[in-house]
Amino acid sequence: MNRVLAPTLPGMTRAEALVAFVEQLIGTRGLLPGDLIGTKTDIRESVGVAKATMNEAVRLLEARGAVIARPGPGGGLFVAPQDPIVRLGHSLLAVRGEPVSTADAVVVRELLESRILVDAARHRTEDDIRAVTEQSRALSSSVDSPERFLHEVWELHRTIARITPNHILSETYLSMLNFIESETRAIRGDAGTAAHRQYKRGRLRLHQRIVQAIAAGDVDAIATLAAEHRLGSG
Repeated sequence: MNRVLAPTLPGMTRAEALVAFVEQLIGTRGLLPGDLIGTKTDIRESVGVAKATMNEAVRLLEARGAVIARPGPGGGLFVAPQDPIVRLGHSLLAVRGEPVSTADAVVVRELLESRILVDAARHRTEDDIRAVTEQSRALSSSVDSPERFLHEVWELHRTIARITPNHILSETYLSMLNFIESETRAIRGDAGTAAHRQYKRGRLRLHQRIVQAIAAGDVDAIATLAAEHRLGSG
């Protein structure tokens, strides 16, 4: 029989409760890095949550470095490997044991952004081009949904960041991005206004140009687009 997931602490969301459930599952089963926890569908249906709740829980688990989500046949949620470089990225979010603000993480992310984009243009493969192009299409199809659009932007940046051969750069950048996403609880109240819709379409065109420059290996264009992207902070 499927159980119904309920938050166990006051103020805990269903996504956070699902995070706790998955982390407990890893412990009780004695799963090791690389082990399959289950498919997103199986986990979601076993506890009776919506797809949106499952997706949010996966984002939170990835931000904690607890799981890796792999799409397609043979995919699912796997226990994340905790190699030293991954631990380095996560440790930056607890510098000297002090709380780290989202604003601090945004600054670090922006400092790394240009090199991430330049590396993508220099080192992209045909598979990388297909991946960023597919994600660009997903972004385009989400432009009328404020929350989904923001998450698709972040997913595009994750796809781009994984291209660099510099593992330290990639993991540090992804740690900042995951932290920013996990701390973003709600979309601004003006997200449905005409001005905001116009802003989103401008950001869509900018990201499409970034993808085109990466696909073309145009480092000069990427440097210019990186500066333009930084001004928009998204």
